[in-house]
Amino acid sequence: MTNFRLRYYFVALLLLAASQTELYGQSTLGVVWDIPSDIDSANTQLQQFHEVGISILEIDTSPRSEVWNQIDSLGFTVYGNLNINFPIPQTFAEPDSSLLDHIENSATSYLSQSPVEAIGLFNYGSIHDSTFWKATASFAVNIKQAKDIDLYHKSTTPFPGDSSVVSFAIIKVPVTSKNFDSPPDLSAHASSYFYYAPSDKMSPFLRPFKNFITAVNQSKNNTIFVDSGWLLMMIKEHPQFTETLQSLSSQSEPVFPLPNESIPTSGNKALPMILLIFAWGTVALHYNASPLYRKSLFRYFTAHKFFIDDIFKRLIRSPIPATIIILQNALLLSISTYAVFSVLLTSTAQQAFFYHFSDLSIAGNTPVSFFLWTFLLISLLSLVNILWLYFSHKKIKSFTQIATVFAWPLQLNFLFCTAAITFFSASKSGGTTLFTSIGLLAFSLSYIFAALDISRLVRSKSKYLFKTVIPYAMIIAGLLVWLFTTDQWMDALMLALNLT
Repeated sequence: MTNFRLRYYFVALLLLAASQTELYGQSTLGVVWDIPSDIDSANTQLQQFHEVGISILEIDTSPRSEVWNQIDSLGFTVYGNLNINFPIPQTFAEPDSSLLDHIENSATSYLSQSPVEAIGLFNYGSIHDSTFWKATASFAVNIKQAKDIDLYHKSTTPFPGDSSVVSFAIIKVPVTSKNFDSPPDLSAHASSYFYYAPSDKMSPFLRPFKNFITAVNQSKNNTIFVDSGWLLMMIKEHPQFTETLQSLSSQSEPVFPLPNESIPTSGNKALPMILLIFAWGTVALHYNASPLYRKSLFRYFTAHKFFIDDIFKRLIRSPIPATIIILQNALLLSISTYAVFSVLLTSTAQQAFFYHFSDLSIAGNTPVSFFLWTFLLISLLSLVNILWLYFSHKKIKSFTQIATVFAWPLQLNFLFCTAAITFFSASKSGGTTLFTSIGLLAFSLSYIFAALDISRLVRSKSKYLFKTVIPYAMIIAGLLVWLFTTDQWMDALMLALNLT
C-alpha cells in the first residue's frame, strides 16, 4: 500500500511538471540585425546576442567573411532576407533587370553560407491576391532548385500563404499606445513566428514587451523576433533584461521584473481636433469682423434666389469672405483626409503606400503628407474652377462674384468635417471615412452648383452648361475610371489597406 502511494505521488509530480512545461514552453529568440559596417562592432554585437540567448539572426544584407566566421563559431541560425519590400503582382510578374540581379546575387550569397537555413522571399506583399502568388512561384522554384531550403515572408496578418511557395510567415505585431495594454491574442495564430514592433513612443518601455510575451502562447514554442537596435538599447538601459531574455529561451517560467514606468497615451488624435477648433475659431472671427459675411451667412440656403440676385445684380464685390471660406474648406478637408489615413492605415500600411508613390511623401511616410497635399490640391482646384467659370461667362466682369457663388456652399463642410473628426476621435473608421467622402463630394459639386446659378444670367443656358458642367463631369468620370482601372494604383492601394 505504501509503495502504491509513493508511485501515485511520483506520477502526480510528473504530471504537474509536465503541465508547467506546457504552460511555459521554450521560446526561440531571434533578432532582426542591422549589421554594423565595422567588423569589430558586428562581432561584439554577435557576442552580446549569444549571451542573452539569441539563436536566430535575420539579415537583409550579406556581411563580410569575418562576420560569417563569427556567426558560424557561435552557432547562430541565419535567415537571409532578400529585402524586397511591399511587392505587388507586377513586382514579380514584370521584374526589371535590377530586381532580377538583386535576387540572384542575394540568394547566391546566402545559399553559399552553411548557417543560412531560410530565405525571406519578400516583406509585406499582396498575399491576398492569387495572381501575386503565381508571379512569385517561379522565383521560389529557382531558389529551391539551387538548394533545398525553406522560404518565408513577413506579414502583418495571419492570412495563409501559398505553401508551395513559402514554408512559413513571420507576423509583425505593431505595439502602439493604443494597444500596448491589450495586445491581440496571438495564441490562435497558425504561425508561430512573431516580430515585436513597438512604435517610437513604446520603444523605451518594458511593459509593452511583457504584455506581448503574455499574448504569445508559450506552450507553442514560438519564435520571437526583435530589432537589434531596440534589444541593445534595452540591455543598456535595463541590465536585468538579460535575465528575462534568458528565461524566455529556457523551460522555466519567464522572469520579468518591471521598473516604474509612466507610459504616454496616444497623441495622434490631438492634432486634428486642435486644427478643427482653429477652423471654427476663424469662423467666429470672420463672423464678428465682417458685416457682409454676417448678413449673408445663411442667405444662400434660406433665400437662395435673393442671394444670387444680390451677388450679380447688386454687385457685392468684396473678395475677403469668399477667400476665407475657400481656405477654411481646404483646411477642413485636409484635416479630414489626415484623419481617414490615420484611422485606416497602420504605420506599415502608410510605408507601403508611400513606397509605391514616393513623390507624394513631401513630409515623410505619415498622414501629414496627405494633409499637405489635400490642402494644396483643394486650394488649387478651387482657383481653377473659379477661373473656368469666370472665362466661360463673357458678361460677368467681376471675379469676386464667381468666387462668392462658388465658395458659399462649401460651408456645409463645416458640418461634414466636424462629424468626421468626431468619429475619428472615437476611433470609428467607418464614420470618419463616410463624412470625409461626403465632404469631398460637396466640394466636387460646388462647381456644378455655381455653374447652375450662373447659367440663369446667360441667354443660352444649355450652351453655357456644355462649356462648364458637361466637360467637368466628363473629367471627373475619366479620372475615376483611370484610377479604378490602373492596376498599379489599385494594387498598391489594396496592399496598403490589407496591411492594416
